[in-house]
Amino acid sequence: MILLAFWLAASSAALNDPLAPAFEGKVQCYQPDAARKTCASIGAYEKDADGTIQNTATVLLRPEPRIVMRSRAPVVVKNGAICGVITERDLQAAAFSIDGEPADAANAEALRRAVRPGYAPLLNREVCTAYVPKDQEMTGQVSIDGKRQPALDQRVRWVSPAEGFRVAP
Repeated sequence: MILLAFWLAASSAALNDPLAPAFEGKVQCYQPDAARKTCASIGAYEKDADGTIQNTATVLLRPEPRIVMRSRAPVVVKNGAICGVITERDLQAAAFSIDGEPADAANAEALRRAVRPGYAPLLNREVCTAYVPKDQEMTGQVSIDGKRQPALDQRVRWVSPAEGFRVAP
């Protein structure tokens, strides 16, 4: 009986863990186009040696030339949502690519300056995303400092890297 209770509790925890698919090797594809296997951004998660969960976000900034930003920041699971705080340091550490090639230092700094105004409302604020199932996808419902921001909601789908989804227009 105790074993059954433990199994039920473990199963329930896995079902309620929004990152369970990440630790099975999947990534989050935001605004997926299944026919073209593209995403506007991809969120990947891994645990550091100390148990800290890191989110690596790969985001399409511009389709032509294709400019992509890649950043990494710690996150936590809080009340069933994935939450994190983006800092100026995270923005400074972001890497950029242009048409698949790493941006040189001057272009990376210019891109960082260009994206800063868009990130300014999010810097040093807790951003949480709760995932609500919808058909074969989910709706990522965003809150900033505990206040829902429906205008920031996006369609999300867990995908395996083997499926070939990529960040592209």
